[in-house]
Amino acid sequence: MKPVTRRNFLLQAGALGASIPSLASIGGARWSGALGGDGSALVCIYLRGGADWLNMVVPFKDKNYQAVRPTLALGEDDGVIAIDRKWALHPALTPLAELYKQKRFAPVVCVGSPHTTRSHFDAQDFMEFGAPGNRTVRSGWLNRYLGRSSTAESSEFRAMALQELLPRSLRGEYPVLAVPSGLDRKKGSSTLDRFEEFYGDGMPAGGEMEGERTEDNDPAGIVRSGRVTIETLRRYQEIVTKSKSEVEYPKSRFGAGMQNIAKVLKAGEGMEVAGLDYTGWDHHAGQGGAEGRQANMLRDLAGSIASFGKDLGPRLDQTSIIVMTEFGRTVRENGNNGTDHGHGSGVFVIGGGVKGGEVHGSWPGLKDDDLYEGRDLQVTTDFRDVFHSVLESTFSFKVKKGFFPDYASRKVSGLY
Repeated sequence: MKPVTRRNFLLQAGALGASIPSLASIGGARWSGALGGDGSALVCIYLRGGADWLNMVVPFKDKNYQAVRPTLALGEDDGVIAIDRKWALHPALTPLAELYKQKRFAPVVCVGSPHTTRSHFDAQDFMEFGAPGNRTVRSGWLNRYLGRSSTAESSEFRAMALQELLPRSLRGEYPVLAVPSGLDRKKGSSTLDRFEEFYGDGMPAGGEMEGERTEDNDPAGIVRSGRVTIETLRRYQEIVTKSKSEVEYPKSRFGAGMQNIAKVLKAGEGMEVAGLDYTGWDHHAGQGGAEGRQANMLRDLAGSIASFGKDLGPRLDQTSIIVMTEFGRTVRENGNNGTDHGHGSGVFVIGGGVKGGEVHGSWPGLKDDDLYEGRDLQVTTDFRDVFHSVLESTFSFKVKKGFFPDYASRKVSGLY
């Protein structure tokens, strides 16, 4: 077994996703044990891979849609959930239909970036940093919100990613925790026991540092931040292992993540922002229509969100859920029962006072002349305007000029 050195610790922590956010941004970071905020919260779900929005919120009456997707197109015979005369939900999204009827679910169509990239990596960077085309910006839009709205009463639980790696949107100067896998099980405490060795009275045998390590001998604040990080993760583990959900969630990794977010929110620990990725939406082949790969994932997505809403109960009115992806897919299906990288996509906004029960956004149509570069959905709503609307409406946070570099964002009319 390798000796436990500072270098090995950092490598292990990086692999497990523990502590690194706070260690990396510790200079000037302030942690407080007091609860903060008014109970409002934002849950950001990122569908990584470029989800096909056109088969999620479906223009099922459009003849052009039926023509360009001979095997993927969905219609009434496929059991789509009609939500008005023009639009329907994929049948796998049936669990969200009740939220739509309650006017707590608002789909927004043709959302995206003005940038032309069809690269997953660039599109995700541009969206999560909130700066399309500007590669100098390395702080996420959510991290900027956290930093600009922080108070002395902000909780250590204020922002968390329920996964090993922080989403780009949560990276930056404000310390945010990424939760190591396995902490939702009792045996996960052994991981924290191992990390805690580095924040005691000294380094373990074989360590690279000599002498007693105390907060007085720790000008960079590593000892204190490390201890607080571990204490916060221990409290997280206590919450998720001891709390019982009365609502049944899908038996999936994503479902478990949503269930754990609900547990922390209901525990009253001051969580404001939670991030959770759902990967695997790059369906170049075998996407399927009413059934298939996308349908199975949509069923899991919708079931988990619906269970989360039931679990929160009235608190859902203080909680906003935003579901996004880096870009949409081609309007025409390809020869492999799939779709390729596109341009315009969409966003789901749920809870938190949104004006649900209607489809938002400008829809230009699916004729060749209406498409972006003759192949993709247009972008008629900049994603930064959706982010702007969600931040202001959820937290009463004033999105000032410069918050999104190179862009003067504004509220999406009628969304709230």
